[in-house]
Amino acid sequence: MKTLKKLAGLILAVCLMVPILGTVVFAADGVLMFSDPSTKVGENVGVDFVVQSSSGTVGSVNVTMSYDASVLEFVSGDGFSADGSGTLTYTGTGNGSELRTTVTFRALQATDTTITVSSSTASLSSGETLDLELGSSAISIAAADDGTTSVEPTTTAQTGDAGSDTGITVTVNGREYRFSEAFTTTDIPEGYSETTMTFNGGERKFVVNAAGIYLGYLTDGLGSGSFFLFDTEDATFVPFAQLVISDSTSIIPLDKPEEVNLPDNYQQSELTVQDQVFPIWSDPSVSDRYYLIYALNTRTGQESLYQYDSEDGTYQYFEAPEPAEEEETASALPGTVGAFISEHILPIFVASVAICLLFLILMIIFAVKLVHRNQELDDLYDEYDIPYDDEEEDAEPKSGKKASSKMESADDEYDDDDTEYDDDFEDGYDDSDDEYDDDYDDEYDDDDLDIEYDDDDDIFDDEDDFDDGHERAGKSRQERGRSKDDASGDDYDINFIDL
Repeated sequence: MKTLKKLAGLILAVCLMVPILGTVVFAADGVLMFSDPSTKVGENVGVDFVVQSSSGTVGSVNVTMSYDASVLEFVSGDGFSADGSGTLTYTGTGNGSELRTTVTFRALQATDTTITVSSSTASLSSGETLDLELGSSAISIAAADDGTTSVEPTTTAQTGDAGSDTGITVTVNGREYRFSEAFTTTDIPEGYSETTMTFNGGERKFVVNAAGIYLGYLTDGLGSGSFFLFDTEDATFVPFAQLVISDSTSIIPLDKPEEVNLPDNYQQSELTVQDQVFPIWSDPSVSDRYYLIYALNTRTGQESLYQYDSEDGTYQYFEAPEPAEEEETASALPGTVGAFISEHILPIFVASVAICLLFLILMIIFAVKLVHRNQELDDLYDEYDIPYDDEEEDAEPKSGKKASSKMESADDEYDDDDTEYDDDFEDGYDDSDDEYDDDYDDEYDDDDLDIEYDDDDDIFDDEDDFDDGHERAGKSRQERGRSKDDASGDDYDINFIDL
């Protein structure tokens, strides 16, 4: 009897050991974890969803979760879907020992809430079952900055796949975002519809309005997503905020101060519109009530200035004053020249100095060449005894002075040596004068005065011709004398004196 009891106990022990050995060999352990974030009413909050495996690569994962739909509103998540009544489902596949993603909610009430797991199945990439230790997420929601404790949901029910993250990274105002297609129809702004266009080498989901304005959906590091204005010309994104100014028109503020051309009396400042900061301009000398903002018209697709009334909170189209534009146009050239000179003062100064030095060098070169030319001419004149122009002009006065001096010396010698001759000559001259006077008187009284007078005129003319010829002959002799003197190289002149 005792032997039978011992045998039955041994068999029972062996049977109990079989499932224990099977669990160790054919099952792996893992963990499903959530983050515990904090947020405010009306804001989006991202909850991290993580599946880790202690051994092997995570394969397929299917998790069903529950949340309070009156407190949290599902927004987006890669691989997540919600039925709008508080049930959230995730389906995905890992590629390592950890699978990580983010689900985004919008906080509706100021309270504390949780996300719990209803069921889950997971496996490794090898096909082995992955037993998950389940966790939960505790979310703390505070009142909004203005004291609001609750907001209305944007939709009462959301169904279907919320889209997927493309993995494309873009930069907006120095901050990195990920381009995403994980938006639903309830996220699309009024007046826009879903479309596709080529972006980053593939067809991507965008939204567009009737004026051809495109919006793209971007998510930040926490998984919070929103639409951004897409520039089709350079394929970039800018912050998007839409302001309704009438029943049919809205404007999108733009951060393009370089496109704004206003008079100098306008000062630039900033305005926050829907959590986005945009530049504005105002004229304090007129009123602090009105501001100007540069925006895109969603009806026409044109960019222009709009005036904002800070008291009424309204916008209207604004056109810059014409006189200010005329004054700016009139002063554009001087202002441009002055700005260019002020920016390049050192190169302009160096260029001016270089030009002045160049002119000075040229002047010195020309002066030296002129001096050398004069010296060469002087040497040429000296070599061939060519008289200068001023010497030719002074030649006759100098010759006259020399002739006068020689004549005076000759007269002195004549007076000193021939005193007796002078006396005899004078006596003879007096006698001849007497005779001449008598003859002249007789001839003067003659009746044939006219005829003799004519003869005298002829004789006088002959004498004039003689004198002219004599003078010319004298001058020719003097010139021949001078040429001979010049040819012989003598230092003295020979003057011929007619006595």
